[in-house]
Amino acid sequence: MSRPLRVLVVDDNHLILKLLHLILEGAGYLPVPVDSGALALEIVQEASPDLCIVDEVMPGIRGSELIRTLRRSRDPRVARVPVIGISGRAGAARELLAAGASAFVPKPVEERAILTAVAAIAGEARAADGGLRL
Repeated sequence: MSRPLRVLVVDDNHLILKLLHLILEGAGYLPVPVDSGALALEIVQEASPDLCIVDEVMPGIRGSELIRTLRRSRDPRVARVPVIGISGRAGAARELLAAGASAFVPKPVEERAILTAVAAIAGEARAADGGLRL
């Protein structure tokens, strides 16, 4: 059996972090919660995530800026890590995707939507309900 996918989750809202942690862990992923873009940049190489979930609206480093910084990394593992952008703000999807996000899920985040996006980006053959084939 392969190791669980490591998902770096970046959001300054601790309730959202907890919710995403529970959703991802319940689906068999290994979530790594981080509450700021600056901290995410510090630990991304150490955490070696298979993918990231990044909120757009955060103090300090916004999600789109974080994604652009990841994409410019000299470390190819960091530069190529898939990113799912999340936000409830109008126009955020366009900004996150333009910055290099692989997908976008609107807030409030629904379990099925985030798990389907994670499964699709991770290249898995299953979606949120375990039976739906992508």
